[in-house]
Amino acid sequence: MFFLVRLLIIFFTLINYSYANNTIQEQLDLQKEVIDAQAERIDQLEVIIRELKDNLNLSKNDNKLNSSQKETNAQSSINKAEDVISSSKNKKYNPETAFFGPLPQLRSTDGKYSAGIMGLIQLESAVYNQEANYNTNNDLSDGFIVRRAGLTLAGVSEKDWIWFLSYDYADSGDNPHDGLRAAMGIYRGFKPWWLFVGLFGSSVGLDASNFSSQRQFMEAAMPQATFIYGAGSPAMGAAATYRGDDYYVRFGLYGEPYKNSSTDDEGMGLHGRIAWQPYKERLKAFHLGATGYYRSANPSNTFTNGLRDSTLRFRSKGETSVSGDFIVDTGIISDLDSYNYIGYEFAMVEGPLSLQSEWGILGVSRKTLDNPQFNGGFLQVGYMLTDDARNYNAYFAQFWRLKPKKSIMEGGIGAWEVAFRASQIDLSDKNIDGGNATSYTLGINWYMTAFTKTMINILHTESTGPLSEDFNSLGARLQIEF
Repeated sequence: MFFLVRLLIIFFTLINYSYANNTIQEQLDLQKEVIDAQAERIDQLEVIIRELKDNLNLSKNDNKLNSSQKETNAQSSINKAEDVISSSKNKKYNPETAFFGPLPQLRSTDGKYSAGIMGLIQLESAVYNQEANYNTNNDLSDGFIVRRAGLTLAGVSEKDWIWFLSYDYADSGDNPHDGLRAAMGIYRGFKPWWLFVGLFGSSVGLDASNFSSQRQFMEAAMPQATFIYGAGSPAMGAAATYRGDDYYVRFGLYGEPYKNSSTDDEGMGLHGRIAWQPYKERLKAFHLGATGYYRSANPSNTFTNGLRDSTLRFRSKGETSVSGDFIVDTGIISDLDSYNYIGYEFAMVEGPLSLQSEWGILGVSRKTLDNPQFNGGFLQVGYMLTDDARNYNAYFAQFWRLKPKKSIMEGGIGAWEVAFRASQIDLSDKNIDGGNATSYTLGINWYMTAFTKTMINILHTESTGPLSEDFNSLGARLQIEF
């Protein structure tokens, strides 16, 4: 029945718009928008019908249920149905459709091919107040940077192939080689499986899986960013995702970070995530998962005390990037055989309130020396001060773009959010003294529109170790997507 309803919706939509006084491209865009909205409402109605059936079955089997309770259950379902029907006049925000940004896409006449350009600009500034480190005499430098300035060309071929080519023109000091962040193809013809191949992120951990533009704070949490980006992201590899009714699975085989170079065999690793999602609505979500990787040695061409070095090291500047000084650093790890990471992921959204937490342990296996273990994690909480909610996207088990109820372009004040995060990392064990650090961050986010955002982070960091710095910082970011 619902299949027939969908066909009728598409048929009448096509008739309706075929006489519109617009260009062919505008007609196609409008048709897709209407079809997406109608499909979403049909899905909601299917859920409501199932609830009505459950209520009817419950009332038959439960003799203790009085008539007033039955009426309340029925009326609740009817109210939900009326809400869906009454919303048919309003546009629904679809995060998957909005992924490609606000710019129009080019499409072939047969609809099998499309291509579009997306862009991201992040402009940052920060001032620091620090206690001097007498071992290094480092000075954390105030200033301005272009944190990211990226362009992405993406599209669809033969309907089931999605492709990405992404380049970052800002030298942010991360893993991309000459700024190339992604060159990948995705095949989605085996739904609910998606297959990935090429250069892309390893997607270990929740915070690191979120796009930088969609995080609650200016930088990823220090522990997870250190353990995950240190192992390699982006990297060449192949991966697959599977989406169940209430769970998400992703696993893949990856090589070394793309910018690493060695004449020896390349290190390899198996990476994965699994998340349970009993609630995955935009305003009510629950995410509980496990994540990790196992990687073989990535040998170097140099030696220390007769032991072969690797290209592996774990280090962090803390949760700020304007100053280029590292505050914890294991140095290059020699005598490496393999290493592994295991951690948990947790997140929830309940209206304006959101919670997120991760913790993990990284173990290093060495050929002759002792095997150290490092660890770290974070807890963060956010609260929307306006009638908005952090947008959980269950389809990719990550957070996605927030569209304010009323942006500044519509005469509103946009969406306002306050957030707090505490994080800790320990990189000292056995004969490796990388130091440890703890950070506390207060964030204020102003979502002016769905594609423009201003962020302010007030940060306090305490650390110990050879490179340790205790400091306070005030950072700000202007972010523009297009």
